[in-house]
Amino acid sequence: MDILIEIILELYMELMMLVVPEKNITKKHKVIAGIGAIVMLVIVCALVIWGLVLLIDSHNFLGLIPLAFAVLISVVQIVAGIVLYKKHH
Repeated sequence: MDILIEIILELYMELMMLVVPEKNITKKHKVIAGIGAIVMLVIVCALVIWGLVLLIDSHNFLGLIPLAFAVLISVVQIVAGIVLYKKHH
């Protein structure tokens, strides 16, 4: 089970990092894009943890709101990464 979670998390992080271009970009822009992707990943993780704590510990269904935002941010970033990857390749 541990290996499965690790594989899923690694795949998720790779998809989130697709936004960072590899070609035809300066090093400064690549660093800025990487930092932005990592910040968004941390925000998504915080939203998931916050939503799960509200749902599980407090039995508060308002925890669905941060979970929905986390899913929305993830989907938007992954789709943007795939579009940019297809555009550059």
